[in-house]
Amino acid sequence: MAAPILASVALVAIGLLVALLLGVRRIQAHRQLREELAARHRAEPVLHALLDGDEVDRRAEADDAALAAMLSELSPSLAGETRRAIGDYFESTGAIGRAVRGLGHPLAHRRAESAAALGDMCSNHAEATLLMALNDRDADVRLAATRSLGRLRSRAAVVPILHALACRHVPRAVAANAVLTIGAAALPGLRTLAGTEHPATRAAAVELLGRLGNPRDGESLRDRLLDEAPVVRERACEAGAQVGDGLAGPLADEVESVRAAAAAALATVGGPSNASRLLEIVHDDCAEVAEIAAATLATIAPGLVARVGAPDDAHPRLRHAASMLQAGLA
Repeated sequence: MAAPILASVALVAIGLLVALLLGVRRIQAHRQLREELAARHRAEPVLHALLDGDEVDRRAEADDAALAAMLSELSPSLAGETRRAIGDYFESTGAIGRAVRGLGHPLAHRRAESAAALGDMCSNHAEATLLMALNDRDADVRLAATRSLGRLRSRAAVVPILHALACRHVPRAVAANAVLTIGAAALPGLRTLAGTEHPATRAAAVELLGRLGNPRDGESLRDRLLDEAPVVRERACEAGAQVGDGLAGPLADEVESVRAAAAAALATVGGPSNASRLLEIVHDDCAEVAEIAAATLATIAPGLVARVGAPDDAHPRLRHAASMLQAGLA
């Protein structure tokens, strides 16, 4: 009889303990939220002064982290004198120096916080330290450093970022976004890396050159359609308009992913002259490439698809593409 009673008491005690812990967590979360809101409120006068080009009241008590977080939300629209003023402010308050020293902290999450903050402070003085952080042993620190170098528009970071990507030290999406944020200033580095020996680095450079480049890069990208590495040929196909009529060759590539990339790219650059080759792919290639080719045909040669897909004995993919066109869904 005593055992069931003790078990019930234990369950009640555990329930009360869990409820108490949840209550404490909620109180702590509310307190943290109030502190963050208060810090943002104190930082608002400094933020407005920096954005308006006014003199900053040095007596204002602005929390560096709160101000940096607010600037992060505005990062894409900050340029020119505003960025310089922000960088000068954080240098004068010593925030840059503190964040740089924070990159040497023994705790990885503290290093990551410092790396992230430096990208919002708009100071090129942080560039060298962030470049070193690309080799940090912790993945979160490397990721934060990559993003911050992109926000700083660091031209010198293009090559190290793509090397870090090739070594799988940073995710592809993060590295690509950082280089795209750097913008046209990244082009000299990308053009150099498009001819480097490392296939993964070449592929990343070719992909970004296709997105950032201009007509003068077309010849270089077309050359990469003949690259010895399939991944480079695939990325060159994805450049689309930059390689233009050069996509005819990759449609016959020995590697499936390259043929698929070429067929998909034709949907964006046109090329009705490739319609007969795409028809062959629909009939003879593997399912994945054939499906892409049929979709591309429906885009660049809808009349042809409607005609060849109408008969009952037409290829199923062409019949499906023709019916989608007829229904206005393609």
